Amino acid sequence: MPVFLTLGPITFANYEIPQKINFGGTQALAVKQLVGGMRVVDAMGRLDDDITWSGLFFGSTSTFRARYLDFLRVQGNPMPLTWSQFNYQVVIKDFKASFERNYQIPYTITVQVIQDLNKPFPVLLPVGYNDAVIGLLTEANDLAVEIANPSITSAMAILSAAINALPSIVDASSSQIAGLLSDITNTQQAVTTAINAIGNGPFIS
Repeated sequence: MPVFLTLGPITFANYEIPQKINFGGTQALAVKQLVGGMRVVDAMGRLDDDITWSGLFFGSTSTFRARYLDFLRVQGNPMPLTWSQFNYQVVIKDFKASFERNYQIPYTITVQVIQDLNKPFPVLLPVGYNDAVIGLLTEANDLAVEIANPSITSAMAILSAAINALPSIVDASSSQIAGLLSDITNTQQAVTTAINAIGNGPFIS
């Protein structure tokens, strides 16, 4: 799974990032068949495949992000597509989304390659610890909103405050990390308690 995916002004995150993305294509060939089985083959140039992937917009900004991506399709402007070590200039050929809930919109997108910019190979910075933690925290908070359990909501609020109070996870002191781990443990216990309460609830036939 790619950990970094951008299309024009959009940076995909969490469930929006697909498990896989295709790349490659074919070579346009002019083939002349000769007597005796010999062939003369002239390579006419590359034909890059369309790039297609699917994902899920999930959370409070789902509808806005899906509509904005559809707006980019309508505009039809060239834009950069980058992930991992791959870098292309593309135009959105097809975008399909299914509205399931305000916070849950699966989508499929296909882009047509205008230019392969992979030579020279781009230098892409990996996602830092801070960005990765904030991304996971946002995902967890979105889930907490949907669950609407007071204990989980309270624990997540305390955990969020602790994380946001740290200028940098990487440079945090041992005591700061210890406090953060304590808040994480408390949040895990709140989730476990909520799950057990559901499991022990009355059976409804």
